[in-house]
Amino acid sequence: MPILMGLHILVALGCAVHVIRTQRQMYWIFILFAFPALGSIVYLLAEVLPSAAGSTSARKAGAAARKALDPGREARDALVQIEISRTPGNLRRAAAALLATKRADDALVLAREAASGAFAEDAAMMFTLAQALYETGEFGEALTQLEAMQTAHPDIRHPEAHLLFARTLEALGRIDEALATYASVADYFPGPEARARWAMLLDVQGDTVSARARWQEILTAARHAPKFVQRTNRRWLDMARLKA
Repeated sequence: MPILMGLHILVALGCAVHVIRTQRQMYWIFILFAFPALGSIVYLLAEVLPSAAGSTSARKAGAAARKALDPGREARDALVQIEISRTPGNLRRAAAALLATKRADDALVLAREAASGAFAEDAAMMFTLAQALYETGEFGEALTQLEAMQTAHPDIRHPEAHLLFARTLEALGRIDEALATYASVADYFPGPEARARWAMLLDVQGDTVSARARWQEILTAARHAPKFVQRTNRRWLDMARLKA
C-alpha cells in the first residue's frame, strides 16, 4: 500500500508540473492532491490525452471529463464573453453551452440573435438555432431551419444536423421518413447514438427483430473501439446490452 500511494503521489506531481508548464487552470493542483488517483486520471483524460491524441474522439473524451468535473463552467465562461463582446460567434457559443446545461429557453434567445443578419445562413449558427428550437419543442420551426440549412449548404456533411433532422421528423410523427433518415445517418455518424435512436424507434414501432439487429451492431462495433470511446458512449452501450 505505501508503494502504491507513493506511485499515486508521483503521478500527481508529474501532472502538477504539466499544469504549471502548460499554464492550465490552477484548480487542477488542488484536485490532483485532494484525490491523488482519481484526480490524476481525470486530469489525464481532460487535459493531456486530447492534446496528445488530437482526434475527434479524444477531444470528446476530454470534454466529457471536464464537463463531469464542472458542468457549468463552459456556460459561465461563454456568458462572460458575451458581456465583453456580443459577436455572433460568442452568442452561438453561449447558446450551445446553455443547451448543454438544459437552459433551452435562454439558449433560443441567443441562438436567434446569432443566426440573424449576415450570419442567417451560416451553417454553425443555423444548426445551433435548430437545436434550440428542437429542445424548446418548436419542432416545425426546427425542421424548417434544418431544411433551410440543407438548401444553403447542399454539399455539407454534418452528421449532428442529419441526426437532429431524423429526431425532428420522429417528433413530428413522420415515422417512415424518420426511420429512413436514421438508417442513412447511422452509416456515418461518429459513435452509436444514431443507430441507438434508430433501434429505439424500431422498438416503439414493434419491429423488434430489426431493432435487436441494430443493438447487436452497436455492440459489435464497440468491441473494436478504444476504452475512452466506450466510456464516452456508455449510455448507448448499456442500453444495447439490455436490448440485444
